[in-house]
Amino acid sequence: MRTHKMFLTFAILCSVALEVCAQEKAPALQPADGPWYIGIGGGTSFGQATFYSITEEGIRSWGLQGGLFAGYRFNRLFSLEAGIQVGGQSQFNLDCCPYWLGTDGTWQATQVIDKDGWYFDDLETATRWGKLALQANFNMLSFIRNNKRWSLDLSPQISLVNTATRWKGNLSMGQGYHEEMQPVNWHLGLGGQVGVGFAITPKWKLGLYGDITALTGNRFDCIPNKAHNTNLLWDAGIKLTFSFGNHKRKAAEAAAAAAAAEAARLAAERQAAEQARLAAERAAREKAAAEQAAREQAAREKAAAEAAAAKAAAEEAAKYYHGSFPVIFFGPATAELSAEAKTQLQEVARIMAAYSKTTISLDGYFYKWAEDKWYSNVLTEKRLQKVKDYLVAQGVDEMRIHPITNQGADLIATRSVEARRVEIKVVGKEAAAGRVDVFTVEK
Repeated sequence: MRTHKMFLTFAILCSVALEVCAQEKAPALQPADGPWYIGIGGGTSFGQATFYSITEEGIRSWGLQGGLFAGYRFNRLFSLEAGIQVGGQSQFNLDCCPYWLGTDGTWQATQVIDKDGWYFDDLETATRWGKLALQANFNMLSFIRNNKRWSLDLSPQISLVNTATRWKGNLSMGQGYHEEMQPVNWHLGLGGQVGVGFAITPKWKLGLYGDITALTGNRFDCIPNKAHNTNLLWDAGIKLTFSFGNHKRKAAEAAAAAAAAEAARLAAERQAAEQARLAAERAAREKAAAEQAAREQAAREKAAAEAAAAKAAAEEAAKYYHGSFPVIFFGPATAELSAEAKTQLQEVARIMAAYSKTTISLDGYFYKWAEDKWYSNVLTEKRLQKVKDYLVAQGVDEMRIHPITNQGADLIATRSVEARRVEIKVVGKEAAAGRVDVFTVEK
């Protein structure tokens, strides 16, 4: 099942790659230098059915495989290839299957008396196989321009596989070593191959490959067992490829075509550059005219805004502020201004700037049940001074802040949080005319 999914994934990737090439005229669709090719390959082989070539102990036996192949490259991306391959490997039992197998092919959980057979741990299977395969190769590195040496092929594959397996090992009743040849099986194989290659010369190419094939039908090792349903062959090795064709002529034709394409590209670039220059000059003239008009309009708007602002400022400056200001509260045993208090004082400063004839007074209080009256009076003075200093720092003339009075204990407030405060009040014209800064401390 996993091999079927892999085959389907290969097919989807390859179809997408072909579609992209067709739309974008990628270099992958350029003709191949030598379309026909043949080659030889060989390496190692492994199998997985009821028995495995790779067990808990690792690779117990390396199989061998080899074959011939031939193909045709339609372009740099796609080629179609057929091949014949033979190989063989040994398989062994896994620790999860401590069963017994009779020489007649019957499978039991334990040994049957008076019957020849093997324990799985004493049994080895040797498989010989042959494969006729047809595969489509998609070179993923063909999308890279000027790359003609390296290749990375993804190759979905369909095949017809013949397998023949021999059981061999020491019989369980001590009768010695015995071999049993099993019937030949034919399978339809589905799988894929991944290969990496490097072109040594224009005609010779050396590569590494690995493929996996899922077999239909009976398990190729013929071992009956309900615990395993796999039926896979996989192999890896080295392949050597020889390409046919007049590479020198094709190279000359490709160079001539490239030169013509380069000349056409340069001519198109020169024409595009001239058109861009003319368009840039026209855009610059239009931009200069627009900027001049914008500057004139901005100057007119600025003059009108300044006149309106001067008129409004004159009107507002002639008025006193008759609204109310916020009360500034402090935390226990501190004269530091909170973030909220600073925001409120900034708003007071803004109003004072807008109403230049308005003066204010500051009245400070502390809680009536304070344990240390003298300390509370001193702290209230510091709070009054903090408020005045912050307003002056915000641009308020200190001569417009009077009187500043420590009112002492607040006899009305029922909570200390309400009593720890400085009140800001608007002072009438009479106080503004005197400009006397009064600061008293209530004992």
